[in-house]
Amino acid sequence: MTKKDRSEVVQRARAALIVAAMRRSIVTYKELGKALGIDGIALRNEMRHILDDLSSDCIARDERSLAALVVNQTTGAPGQGFQDGDRPWHAEVQAVFRQWAS
Repeated sequence: MTKKDRSEVVQRARAALIVAAMRRSIVTYKELGKALGIDGIALRNEMRHILDDLSSDCIARDERSLAALVVNQTTGAPGQGFQDGDRPWHAEVQAVFRQWAS
């Protein structure tokens, strides 16, 4: 899937994660994949690209990254970008929640 092909999926991910943020909840990769109609190998191979594109979109909008809300189902750990990022993951999640508080 090319970046152009992902644009619709990225926008659906954005919508789903805004709802999660408004509810002050996190979601697993599997849950987000289900909401987007992606599973199996496609989930494993494409979700990181979708979330990278989503993060870029959030940055372009001067928003916090909604991708921070997505965690591993088994470990509860955030994605690699947040494990190695310059801000603590939990602080980013709280900032996302505050941004989208209704």
